Amino acid sequence: MNDHPTNPLQLSLARITTNPLIAALPPKMSLAQLAKSLRYRPITPENVKAIASSQRRWLIDEYRKIFIPTTKTLAIAESLQRMVHDGLAQRDPRQATARANIYKTGQLKGSELRELEWWPSFASGMVIEGITGTGKSQVVDRSLSLLPQVIEHGLNPECGWTHLKQLVWLKIHMPSDGSRGGLLQNALFELDRILNTDYVKQYSSPRWTIEKLLVVFLHLLSVHRCGLLIIEEAQERNLSQSAFSRDFIAFFLRLLNWGIPTVLIGNPLAFEKLAAFSQDVDRFSEGGWFHLDPLMDPASEAWTEDWLPNLWHPTLLDQADAEYMPVSDEPLDQTLSGFIWRRTAGVPRYLCRLRREVQDFALRTGATQITAPMVDHVYQTSEKMIALKPRIEAFCTRDWRALQRFDDIPWDYFRRLWSPALLHDEDSAPEASSAATKKPLQRKVGQKAAPRKPRATKQNPSPADRLSPAELKARQFQDGMVRSLASAAGLDPV
Repeated sequence: MNDHPTNPLQLSLARITTNPLIAALPPKMSLAQLAKSLRYRPITPENVKAIASSQRRWLIDEYRKIFIPTTKTLAIAESLQRMVHDGLAQRDPRQATARANIYKTGQLKGSELRELEWWPSFASGMVIEGITGTGKSQVVDRSLSLLPQVIEHGLNPECGWTHLKQLVWLKIHMPSDGSRGGLLQNALFELDRILNTDYVKQYSSPRWTIEKLLVVFLHLLSVHRCGLLIIEEAQERNLSQSAFSRDFIAFFLRLLNWGIPTVLIGNPLAFEKLAAFSQDVDRFSEGGWFHLDPLMDPASEAWTEDWLPNLWHPTLLDQADAEYMPVSDEPLDQTLSGFIWRRTAGVPRYLCRLRREVQDFALRTGATQITAPMVDHVYQTSEKMIALKPRIEAFCTRDWRALQRFDDIPWDYFRRLWSPALLHDEDSAPEASSAATKKPLQRKVGQKAAPRKPRATKQNPSPADRLSPAELKARQFQDGMVRSLASAAGLDPV
């Protein structure tokens, strides 16, 4: 009797689960397990009571570490996990083709990037975009904390190595000067730091030009079977306006082409050129194109049930905050959720900063309880909050004109989000007078105007026709992901 499985799905599953690169990882988590593992709440009454009052100011920054699983952060974490496993499954080192590819990449060292042929397959890409403070880096860092960064393998003749340092993930920052040389320098230094190698020294000779070093970096990622590459802080100045912007994008596509799952994190303005090419959008939305916005509704369940209870309410004092009492006749001040939202604009980083500053003030002054007037005083007088007030007030009043003073905030995106009637009027204005009556969109010098999109009608009122190709694909992906995640994990959508 034949005991070997013939079901092709069983055979595939067996190959995946016995892949040495995957078998060395922690077990793949369900959504419920991910939510439990991601959640981090160090400031609890029990933990605080164990710390002397005189020492609690040392713990103010623990608020930065609080992590709140929501439907969207779970979607990102789940997709990152899938990208790692799927990417390694496609590069099973027991397969002859996978071993041959490593040998082939080694032979290409010394070639220039533009000379390389394109391979027939691509790994998954992901984009996480949002203005500063919306939690892009935190969700990635928290997700990566569940994985080891390096796994050491001993002799394995079947895989063709005597010893291997498996690089589960690598995170590098885009250079402030917007140069590919700066990116490579950051990357090689980070590889040496993590793997205890000397790649910077090995490839310091002038003969290793930038074009050749890009191929070297691709080879090193392949050799160490990098499971996930994260490129962080992609800003407009180093992608959209840089002379190498299309060169950067071409290199990112090469990473995918070489089987390296790649995540780009940054400001929405950084991805304008990437979003302008449908094929690029397709490649980089395989893992999801996630857009993180401030929470713009102080009455939303996400704000009142997730962020306030888990980030605002935890206290380093012995007593919980005093019962809320309005401090002014401002409508938003009449509820705690509106009061805090009006002083943070629903931006997670601003919420965290205000809470830290209030806690610090209370501990310094010997207060036993936080009150609404204390919160307002700190918001109005703390140097750390004063710097944020112009942005907070612009978001709270939905004043997109006030956002124009900030080069890294896509004010036109918020103009369209907040002013659908204005957009409808612009799109329906007579062509003869449109040039004189329309306000210019957010566009840099030399940037081409986006093609005109169809206006909404009674038969087709959906706002999707006002989305860019990237936004549309992100919305389609996220809507489906949110529904499935919410159903599976029993969570309410964010």
